[in-house]
Parts: sequence; structure tokens; C-alpha cells
Amino acid sequence: MSKNKSHLLLVKLLLTASLLVQAQVHVASPIKYSKELRFQSEGSWLPALYYGAAGPGPHPTVILLHGYPGNEKNLDIAQGLRAYGYNVMFFHYRGAWGAEGEFGFLNAEADVQAAIAFLSDSNRARDLNVNIDRLSLVGHSMGGHMALAGLQQNKTIRCAVAYDTANIGVTFSAADADRAASWVAYGDSLFMLRGWSGEKSKREVESNQAQLDLRNHVAAIGRRPVLLIAADSDVIPLTRIEELADAMRKANVPVTYQLLADDHSFNNHRDELLASTHDFLDRECQ
Repeated sequence: MSKNKSHLLLVKLLLTASLLVQAQVHVASPIKYSKELRFQSEGSWLPALYYGAAGPGPHPTVILLHGYPGNEKNLDIAQGLRAYGYNVMFFHYRGAWGAEGEFGFLNAEADVQAAIAFLSDSNRARDLNVNIDRLSLVGHSMGGHMALAGLQQNKTIRCAVAYDTANIGVTFSAADADRAASWVAYGDSLFMLRGWSGEKSKREVESNQAQLDLRNHVAAIGRRPVLLIAADSDVIPLTRIEELADAMRKANVPVTYQLLADDHSFNNHRDELLASTHDFLDRECQ
């Protein structure tokens, strides 16, 4: 082989190796950014908003889960966590706020799994600078249920944070007739949830109560950490959250429990809510 041909071959090999290395390197953004995304859950398109952290990564990433119906979105928490170096993806469940499909509690649980799979795709994780070994779930109210159910159903999730969490199989049950009637009436007002009604919420809980009771699945969490932040409000009875925490302790789940004396949306403790969430994620979700 001539000297020139040997030189050209060496250049091609070096170029190929360089491209292969580049293909495996995460794309870093020098500044914070947001990006509109969409992904599918059982054939329905769901809208998402992605808050990308600045700097070299890959970054730990949080999936932020809204409540019922999602008026409070906690996007200040998304912005705050991003400032600490976390990516955050917020999305709407099927049938909620314009997302395709029909809303339902079990559908929403499946939607969380679809969101996890979406971010865990190797090519997408590279493009979005996601550390797939540090995925966490943070949710509020019904979203707290979805965060804990997501942790129970997916071993790749590192930890979960639940704000004033609903345990749907208990919170929406008919054990307390007056409270159950109020949830049915509230369900009838939720026009932003496609295909939904108070009667449908009642039927779904009655038909799937054991599955929707988080206490029945705490063993699946194993030794992965959980943070429960409760509010002292009438929306979710404090005793229900304490019962869930007790069930976790009995199953040796490393659960941290914190009470912030505030309303259901923690309107007067937003800074504390962010600080507790960030400290927990940094300390426990490595």
C-alpha cells in the first residue's frame, strides 16, 4: 500500500471514530431553555413542556405530575429545580387540557409510564441531556398518587416526591358518604377532562379500588426513597397521608414525612416546598 493511501485510510478511520464518539456524547446547552414536546400513550398524543438545565450533562431529570384536574401546575417548582441543574418535564394526562384520549385514573398511571419510556429512549436522552440513571417523579395531589404509583410500577425511577398526596383508592372511595358525594359533584364540573364525570370517577374507583390503593403496593418501592409533604387542609385528610406513610414504614420504605401548615396548594410555603424538594433530590436520589 502506498504512503498516500495509508494516510487516507488513517484519516477515514480517525473521522469514523470521531463521529462515533460524537454520537454518544450528550448535547449540552450553555443556557437554560424550554421546549415543547409531545409523546404517545397507548396511541394518544400528550403535550409536554421540557425545562432544560444549562451546562454540561447529562442532568438528573424530574417528571412533574399535576393534580386533579391540574389547575395548579407547580411550574415554579420546575423553574426552581432547573436552576439547581435538573431537567424537568411537565405534561398533561390523556383527556386533560387538550391532550388526546379520555381521562381516567388508570389511564393517567399508564401515561406516567409512557412519559418515563419517552425520556428513557437513548437517542432522546442524548438529545435532551437526560441522565436516565437519575429519573425522579414529583407530583401534587392526584399527581402525588401518580408519582408514587409510577415509582411502584417502574424500577428505573430513583425516588418520588408527593405533595399533599391523594391515595385515589381511599380518597375517592365511598367510605365517607358526604366526602364521596362532594368528589362526585366536583367531577361533574371538570369540563377540561374529556369523557369524564363524577359518576365515571365513582365507577372507576369502585371497580379498581384495591389497585388504586397505594398501600397495597408499597412493597414494590423497595428501598427507594420517598418524600411526603403534607398540608394541613380539608382537601386531603391528614390522616390518609399519615396512613400511607405508616404503610411505607412497615414495608421498610425509606420515607421522609414533612408537614407544612398551609392550604392544599401550599400558597404560603412555595420557597419551603422547593427547598425541601431540592434538598431531598440532591441527598437521596443519587
